[in-house]
Amino acid sequence: MSRPATRRAFGVRDLEQFHARMLELRSMLTAPTEPAKYVAYTDGACLGNPEGPGGWAAAVFAPGNAESWKLFGHLSSTSNNRAEALGVLGALEWVPATSQLEVHADSELTVRILQARYKVRANIDIWDVIRRTIDDKQLQLSVEWVRGHAGDPCNELADRLSKIGALNGRFEDLGEGFDVVPLVQSEPDELVGVQPRTDWEREFVTSVAQQLRRGRALSPKQQAVIDRMRSRGASS
Repeated sequence: MSRPATRRAFGVRDLEQFHARMLELRSMLTAPTEPAKYVAYTDGACLGNPEGPGGWAAAVFAPGNAESWKLFGHLSSTSNNRAEALGVLGALEWVPATSQLEVHADSELTVRILQARYKVRANIDIWDVIRRTIDDKQLQLSVEWVRGHAGDPCNELADRLSKIGALNGRFEDLGEGFDVVPLVQSEPDELVGVQPRTDWEREFVTSVAQQLRRGRALSPKQQAVIDRMRSRGASS
């Protein structure tokens, strides 16, 4: 499958589809249904900031860590700040209405905006939807800044998930430019985007999937193998 010549920015129509996709996932997966106090670690990444492929992430935890949900998505053209904001929106969409939500983010800009300590000057479309979602769902929101890359395991998880979302755009055309994939239910071939046919290919795809889950980029040789497998699938 050939890649598009240009990347389309994530716009208003995408926000509507994002909402619809999250509703669909909530109906398909074991999503939280009871209002409670949830904790979310959110993050965003961009390869070639500010107009490269990016990813957003939200790791959401139920009270007492009884359950957790690891969500990430791909953005075909974005910036770090825009991806960070979408990670927050993902968490807001995921928790039930009237819940308490404690958001942890390593972006000082994101935290200041959520705490109403900084006026929104960019990505107004996403921030308007964030405010509206908080109001419509009657969420009680609290926000904490967490230092990035300082060893916090939940922050590291969100960082890794956002990089997975961004890296997916390096080798897989995800249609409208974004997707939401529950990591815990992603098989290796689904994550990598190719269908292995031999034992060696299955081992290769599993290895690549593990690498992506750790947020590591593909080597040129790995990319070439995946391209050949995809080309084979498109021609069959």
